[in-house]
Amino acid sequence: MKIAIVDDRQEDLISAKTFLNEYLAKKFPETFRAIQIDSFSGVEDFLKSFKPAIYDLLIFDIFMKPLNGIQIAQIVRSKDRDAAIIFLTGSEDFILEGYKVFAVGYFIKPLTENVAQFDKTCEYIFPKLWEKQKKISVRVNGVDTALPYKNIRYIDIFENRRLCIHATNIEIFPSNTYEEILAALETDSRFVECYHRIILNMDFVKFMDAEDFILNDDTKIPISQRKSKAAKLKYMTHLIETGSANTASL
Repeated sequence: MKIAIVDDRQEDLISAKTFLNEYLAKKFPETFRAIQIDSFSGVEDFLKSFKPAIYDLLIFDIFMKPLNGIQIAQIVRSKDRDAAIIFLTGSEDFILEGYKVFAVGYFIKPLTENVAQFDKTCEYIFPKLWEKQKKISVRVNGVDTALPYKNIRYIDIFENRRLCIHATNIEIFPSNTYEEILAALETDSRFVECYHRIILNMDFVKFMDAEDFILNDDTKIPISQRKSKAAKLKYMTHLIETGSANTASL
């Protein structure tokens, strides 16, 4: 997991990183060392290093120059719809503005006086972030391979009855059965079986129409009549839980 903190006040930057390190070390001692936290004291430095999908969590101070935290978040959202965003702020006046860029929460400064609120926000976001780190073990040519859930776009059965995992930039043909894959994925809120022997990762959905899910690359994934009601309900729930910008497409 990778986290970035951006704050042009050095003392606040150090405080945020310290609080975050202490919280993660206490709550996730076994996986804490696998978490990387990058700190940036300038907006320009962050924007130069930022790339889509590089960070799982971004923490922006709202009051910065030459761009404030909301403006930076707008730039990020235009390139990366999945990274979670939290705002650092000394005032609650701008909190509603944060939700326009689908922020998942906020930290009130000074953190030393708002520990309970800091912990509450962390307790909300980190279980969701760990969920996104999950991997499934698939057998390919006799070799077990760990495939991140977040890389799976959808899964179906080819005409030759071979199971195909359509991952980002690659198609994988594992020897696992469809039932094995379904059992592993169906407990994860990102995945829905929307058609007979088709499992879809809703993180890749651009919008949904009456008969299909339309993915970001315009691939159409059909929705069966039998599964339509449950699939649409699960998709709406997914949009609400993730704060997706695609909510307007319903």
